[in-house]
Amino acid sequence: MSTLFVDNLKPNLETGIHAPGHIIAVYQFTASEQTISSATNLINATFTPKFSGSKFFVHFTIPNITLTAGNYYEARAYIGVSATPTSNQQVIYTRTSGQGTGASNTQTLSASDFGTYTCPNTNTHYVSLVATPESSAATARHSSIVKLQLMEVAQ
Repeated sequence: MSTLFVDNLKPNLETGIHAPGHIIAVYQFTASEQTISSATNLINATFTPKFSGSKFFVHFTIPNITLTAGNYYEARAYIGVSATPTSNQQVIYTRTSGQGTGASNTQTLSASDFGTYTCPNTNTHYVSLVATPESSAATARHSSIVKLQLMEVAQ
């Protein structure tokens, strides 16, 4: 068995290292506290994939949601090349039910996906998080932060 020692690894032609199965880029996007009562783009951000054909791990957390007990709160994540979220591929759909509107009725909604979307090119892409409550909902209450993480995985 041989041992390879390397002090510095630099890609040829400055294109980046393409190692299938490895994370080659990580992005994080955020949104602040807000009250919403209809479909709202909490996050609609741009990124540029490093390689065509990459897949993505997407994760979001919407903390401290309050809304009328029993009313629904939906969240959907989209990835694609359109600036209009619903024109892109939906990669996550999740839904919860409100527990009340009091300061102590908060709940967190979190979801993940890997591999649903494969990027067709290295043009500008959009990742979006759209929330839709059945009634007025405090989102990221108590000055919390909504976070969406996106990891590009080489194929």
